Amino acid sequence: MIDKTIREATVEDIPALAQLGEATFVETFGQESPAEDVANYLAEAFSLEKVTAEMAEPGATFYLSFVGDELAGYLKLNTDDSQTEPEGPDSLEVQRIYFLKKFQGLGLGTDFFRLVDEKTKEAGKKRIWLGVWEHNQKALHFYEKKGFKPFSEHVFVVGSDRQRDIMMEKKV
Repeated sequence: MIDKTIREATVEDIPALAQLGEATFVETFGQESPAEDVANYLAEAFSLEKVTAEMAEPGATFYLSFVGDELAGYLKLNTDDSQTEPEGPDSLEVQRIYFLKKFQGLGLGTDFFRLVDEKTKEAGKKRIWLGVWEHNQKALHFYEKKGFKPFSEHVFVVGSDRQRDIMMEKKV
């Protein structure tokens, strides 16, 4: 049996969270955009200052996933005004859900989505939504299996590279 745990991130976790954010982004998307665009995005999105500001934002919460004592992945949830799109007060956004490749396939994503469902109900929300890159077939399939359906799209910018994200939702 695999020793898996999830806990809410604290300010003490910011350096590890920033490092994990960079590592998982590079593993997942590093070959999909020009190197300069990826480097610029990483410097902007995962600086200690940016992660600190995101963690302090009302309505934003980070969770960490561990396998044994190793940090395996993270989740960022947004409610109310912290949502990246104005999806309304009845919605909860899964802004980020990433795992290091060596931990994929262990059921950690399913564990996170159990937590997402729990937090959505606790917050009295009626809908969960997220954006996923149109070419990330593995993630699209995973979200569909979890009951998410496409409802719109938006642009996700990596440096100067404009990418299309499919916005998906699940009613609770």
